[in-house]
Amino acid sequence: MLTDGKLIPESILFDELRNNSIIDKETFSKYLNEIYKDLAEYWKKEDQGIQFSRFSDLIQHCPVFLLIKFFNSLLNKESQSDSNLSLNEFLSCFMTLKFGTYEEVVGLIFNIFDFDRDGIIKPEDVKLVISFLPLKENKDKVKYLYQMESLDELDQLIESTFNNSKIISLSDFINYTNSKANIFLMVFCYLYSIIPMFDKDINIVKRKNSEKSIDSESSNCSNKSTQGNSSSKSEKRLLFSSTVFSPIADFRSKLRNTSIKTKSNLLSKLSKNQRSLSKTNDEDLDKPILKSLKSTGVIPIDIIEIGLDTNIKDEIFVNVSLNSLNEKLIIPSKFLKSERSNLESLIKLISKTTIIESTKEASNNDIFASMAQQELHNDNETKPVLNAYKTFEGDLFRFKKVDGKLCLNNVYITLIGQSIYYYKDNQQKREDYNECHYLRGCFFKENGKECIGMNNFYSFSIIFPSEVITFYQKDEDEIKNWIKHFRDALNHQNLFDFYTIGETIGKGQFGLVKAGLDVKTNEKVAIKILNKSTIKKLEQLNLMRFEIAIMKHCKHPNIIRFIANYENSDYMFIVMEYLKSGTLKEYLDKIQSRLTEKEAANICYQIADTLLYLRKYGIIHRDLKPENILIKIEKVKGNIDKESSDQIIVKLMDFGLSKILGNTETTNEGYGTMAYIAPEILLRSPYNYKVDVWSLGVIIFNLLSGDLPNITDTDYLGVVTLHNNKQAIKFPKIFEKVSREAIDLIKGCLAKLPENRTNIEDVVLHKWFLLNK
Repeated sequence: MLTDGKLIPESILFDELRNNSIIDKETFSKYLNEIYKDLAEYWKKEDQGIQFSRFSDLIQHCPVFLLIKFFNSLLNKESQSDSNLSLNEFLSCFMTLKFGTYEEVVGLIFNIFDFDRDGIIKPEDVKLVISFLPLKENKDKVKYLYQMESLDELDQLIESTFNNSKIISLSDFINYTNSKANIFLMVFCYLYSIIPMFDKDINIVKRKNSEKSIDSESSNCSNKSTQGNSSSKSEKRLLFSSTVFSPIADFRSKLRNTSIKTKSNLLSKLSKNQRSLSKTNDEDLDKPILKSLKSTGVIPIDIIEIGLDTNIKDEIFVNVSLNSLNEKLIIPSKFLKSERSNLESLIKLISKTTIIESTKEASNNDIFASMAQQELHNDNETKPVLNAYKTFEGDLFRFKKVDGKLCLNNVYITLIGQSIYYYKDNQQKREDYNECHYLRGCFFKENGKECIGMNNFYSFSIIFPSEVITFYQKDEDEIKNWIKHFRDALNHQNLFDFYTIGETIGKGQFGLVKAGLDVKTNEKVAIKILNKSTIKKLEQLNLMRFEIAIMKHCKHPNIIRFIANYENSDYMFIVMEYLKSGTLKEYLDKIQSRLTEKEAANICYQIADTLLYLRKYGIIHRDLKPENILIKIEKVKGNIDKESSDQIIVKLMDFGLSKILGNTETTNEGYGTMAYIAPEILLRSPYNYKVDVWSLGVIIFNLLSGDLPNITDTDYLGVVTLHNNKQAIKFPKIFEKVSREAIDLIKGCLAKLPENRTNIEDVVLHKWFLLNK
């Protein structure tokens, strides 16, 4: 806030960031236990903890680097080797975020920054983690430039927060955030928004673990929670600036921009009608949700679904979330009879809108709680998952062994959002469920008709990470209804509904790259198809998903543009921009000659600038070579005395072997292509981003000579082990015609010891590039 030109920091109570009035600690803990059992496959075999891949299924749409560091920070030092999250580690994390004291939450966030677990963090580690958050967005600016501008502002924020400290302990971190809380708030608000917390699921768990009915519990939920958590209440007040990277200010701004009054009069009519129902329908006044609707002054309303009710003829139903308790309200048909034509546009609008109707100004607590819910159910990289709380229920059949025989067993199922609850029959719903499964990370398959015994059945399958469960139904219309709802719950989208696939334009270790066509825009695209059946290790599958995450994040003009991704149980599809000129390798083979220094410098500067960009995000490519560099050839008009010439624009692709490391982190994984691989990778010595600088040196050598450096495998090892031998490579006679500046850059890039190798920052500023602009 600016007053008379001076910055006045805003403040907020820490407990105002968390709306804990709707749930108590015990219920939330039991709810997390249910999630853990399913993700750790406790119901199928001995508990082995939650693997990273299953954790990523739960915390969907989280930036990959933050997710990795978040997961690693939860592992106890003693259990880091097995890389599975135990029940205590899992519970401790989310219970701390939801109910922990300020100091406990600060400690949890500090551990995310503490990559090497030594109790000390560095400002550059903080910057790296935060740079992967959705900092801010300006659609009027080029994404790449705005991304860089955000990083510059982040530098200023970190310097002012930590007073230019080089190393920071936990006590230091607490002291700094006491007076300048922006960095803490950025991470906390984001983590809190991705807590796996779905109100209907929590209420079902509460009902299972209590003798009281859910209705009576709901009406007293607020009082119970307040009493149960009074000891953990904190009056800690956090100071933050509203001018740079302020999540609180951003949330308030977003909420104002989506105000119901500026969006739709029809929505206003709906919410007003809901209030009138609570006043006029005396028979419904005992319902807790309507009591809440009538008594509270601030009513956060999240309309989830609207349509025709099939059980009540010609009635309109509206699914809403009021004070985080979900209910289906029936609206008389005559109320919306004149508005039916607007129903489709209304659905599109309300699926993205959080509505606040109030007789007085909403408090900060209500505003933040509503926005946190909205962020929780939306993916800012893809289309939002609609109907997150949508409910569907009915009878299905599953095969089950009875006395050693395989029989079709009837089961009553409730599908809520992305959760399946199993009951013996409809009557059991009044008591508790037998088991539940969470659908995140699962896939869907429609099977069609099948003859079993004397009857025809229709079926579909849910493909879980460790097994396939098939559901059957005799009625074809009924199974189609189930299929629709399961597809909605899984956000199931078919690649072939959006793209047609053409000829093969490339091959890789795990699949093919094919040309494709957008069926709506006729834009030509490239579709990378990764075959999961060729994957032997879970690590390889994680690398594929890692590639998608990096491509989504990177917005550099010299990185191939990511368009979309799809996945089913057998394949992963990555849709990218299509470049008809092919790869740099294909171009070099076609011209069959070495490039001029000016041409080579133009190409290599683009590569170097891209590596510098990746460096800012800790990304190492690890397979940099002409085969993984696409090109786009543009005609450049010459002067009167000169003809037009070709200018090559490069686009890095294939991040399938990439890695993200902190500034002081190293790895010793053996990935890369032999001709371009750095010596330290071959020897499995600890390495960092400088392996890409080595690969760039090989590319420069190749473009200027037409050959690769003359290093055999034996000599290659010798280059590293003979520390006293200063010469890493020998330059052939052709380099007598190459400038000293080019040779100097190659030598710097191909220094055998990483500590002697040129930094990428210095590569970009090298004199060779300046002379050949």
